[in-house]
Amino acid sequence: MPLSVSQRLVSPLQEWYLSHHRSLPWRDTQDPYKIWVSEIILQQTRVNQGLEYYKRFITYFPSIKELAEAPEDKVLLLWQGLGYYSRARNLHRAAQLVMEQYEGVFPKTFEAIRALPGIGEYTAGAIASFAYNLSHPAVDGNVLRVMSRITACALPIDSNMGKKELSQAVVSLLKSAHPAIFNQALIELGALVCTPKKPQCSQCPIAEHCALAGTPEVERYPYKEKQITIRHRYLNYIVLSSSSGYYINKRGDNDIWRGLYEFPLLETEQATDPKDLAQLWQEKFATSWTEIPSAPLFEMEHKLSHQLLHIKVYRAVQSADTPLGNPFQLVSQGQLSDYAFPVPLAQFIKKHRE
Repeated sequence: MPLSVSQRLVSPLQEWYLSHHRSLPWRDTQDPYKIWVSEIILQQTRVNQGLEYYKRFITYFPSIKELAEAPEDKVLLLWQGLGYYSRARNLHRAAQLVMEQYEGVFPKTFEAIRALPGIGEYTAGAIASFAYNLSHPAVDGNVLRVMSRITACALPIDSNMGKKELSQAVVSLLKSAHPAIFNQALIELGALVCTPKKPQCSQCPIAEHCALAGTPEVERYPYKEKQITIRHRYLNYIVLSSSSGYYINKRGDNDIWRGLYEFPLLETEQATDPKDLAQLWQEKFATSWTEIPSAPLFEMEHKLSHQLLHIKVYRAVQSADTPLGNPFQLVSQGQLSDYAFPVPLAQFIKKHRE
């Protein structure tokens, strides 16, 4: 049986959005390119952080053509700090496909938008409705939470059935809505009012149409069924002291941070003593260190969606000035800013430059 939801919530929600929404640059335009860029940035990034990246990205690449023609390393460098770099690579490749297949004009149908690299159901629905006012749902985490509370849906939102039922409820509401305004209103309501914890039901414009508004049960929704298993990894980076500069190399395609740069890496199964790292270095690179560092220059834990990275950066001096060779290259300290590094290493470089 379809979820029960009242069409009467559409009008007050849209009116609330028009008078209460945050002023954001991608909301002041119907340019599908700018909306697309904003949606990709915001997939795994808070609005406050994403705003500056969006402005910088649009400044460097004001159109699909400029983005498509840019080298990938430049795109990744501008993305540095946002993480989830596959987003940037897909954005770049999709721009090239738009140039090749659509003569630089962003496609105007949901199906064509959905076919571009890196664009899923939500992003395609967001672009189709925000840019072209097409009647497609844009169901993100905010919307799933809002709709699960409105309908008191006990289906887990991370299950296929839960997503399907809640999306269908949004589709039913779009029949009497302005798609661009309504979809953005649901998202904004989830971001500002119907928050994960301590939802402000007294400030909600559609509380009278919500099954759980003001009840103790509201924070128990939405339900989730899946538990994420976190993999722990221990990454030990070695910054070699050299009069010629720093050794860096580009990461491969089959792991995190694909295409980004890093210092020589010793990955271990657990936290490892510097003396043992010196032995591992000798085995891997056939050179030794003149002294063993007593402590790391920099350390941090960096959480990804399914991994917790335990990162330490050490400085070492080789016993002989033997080049590391491929795939490493020597760059000066001033040149480090020309390369895109993962967030932890970018933070290390910034800290030790100051």
